[in-house]
Amino acid sequence: MARILMMIILILLMQSGCMDQKIVEELGFIHTIGYESIEEGEDIGKLKVTVSFPIAETLEQQTNTTVVDTPRESMLFLNQQTDKDLVLGQVRSILIGEKLAEKGVWDLIDTFYRDPVLRPTVKLSIVKSSPQQMLSKDYPNFQMVDSVIEELLTKEARLNSIPEMDIHKFAKDYLDDAIDPIAPIILQTEDGIMSEGIGLFSDDQLRTSLPEIKARVFFLLTGEFKEGKLLIKISKEENVIFSFLKNKRSIKVGINNNQDIDVNLSIDLKGFLLEYQGKKDINNEKQMAEMEGDIQDYIEKEINEILEIMKEHQIDNLGIGKYIKRKMDYQTWKNLDWPKSIDRVNIHPTVTVTIIDTGLVK
Repeated sequence: MARILMMIILILLMQSGCMDQKIVEELGFIHTIGYESIEEGEDIGKLKVTVSFPIAETLEQQTNTTVVDTPRESMLFLNQQTDKDLVLGQVRSILIGEKLAEKGVWDLIDTFYRDPVLRPTVKLSIVKSSPQQMLSKDYPNFQMVDSVIEELLTKEARLNSIPEMDIHKFAKDYLDDAIDPIAPIILQTEDGIMSEGIGLFSDDQLRTSLPEIKARVFFLLTGEFKEGKLLIKISKEENVIFSFLKNKRSIKVGINNNQDIDVNLSIDLKGFLLEYQGKKDINNEKQMAEMEGDIQDYIEKEINEILEIMKEHQIDNLGIGKYIKRKMDYQTWKNLDWPKSIDRVNIHPTVTVTIIDTGLVK
């Protein structure tokens, strides 16, 4: 009797495993969703939505696209294009076309932010070209574009070329009146996908961007710099590759009786000289000090250019407003109308660089 009971249990377990496999094969676990606005033709003003998901049986990737009026409609139409039951529980990346980002993304982000099925850590990126083209293109060096996008975002964020941005953090910065959101920008190339720097937002609208070199300086300002290298062109004949080891940032705000606001932004950097091309003798203490000064001047110049970009567009993606807000009562802060008043603030950056070791020479 016990043997018969054991056989029945084994049969049921085998059937359960087969059913689970069948259920998995019937599902389409969406990994990436792309949104873009249609700029011309009979569908102008509508949303083009593209989803990408792996096929369990073949380990290949499938993409489907639909045109809708609102984001929530898209799943209804996309499900009609496949024999799979599309689900959102495994979404890893959301791609937003540049033109759509310029119009505003909060309605879209809010849809995901409130969806209990989606993880708040879903990565968010702006695409220079078309998300549909990026997801649908056949790339010579890889099959699963979903994995390539996810790995690119992770690697470049670690190297401080782009921000590590998810829908939770974007929503948090959007809802905070003392900082404007940012997002990574990625670009489709002939053979693959590459990072293109940082998108700077005003509220939920993309206003401008920073290229990769300025992006790394930007992260020095946020205090979030983890690791990375910076190519510094001191002159036509002199180049330095500096690898950051430690970054200490401090922000101090002063407000006088006339309500003039001064912000002292100090950055203390320590790192390695990985490579140097030029005529200085890096074994000479005096010339090494001159090189530290050259690097300081370069970074301060980049910082001032970033600050001018923010003042020009009346945005505060660094969160300087958070430090100013702490120095004011509620009504004074509201009257300041931040960040529209950022051009009235005197921001003084100071950079100190210490080279603690040298690597390749000339």
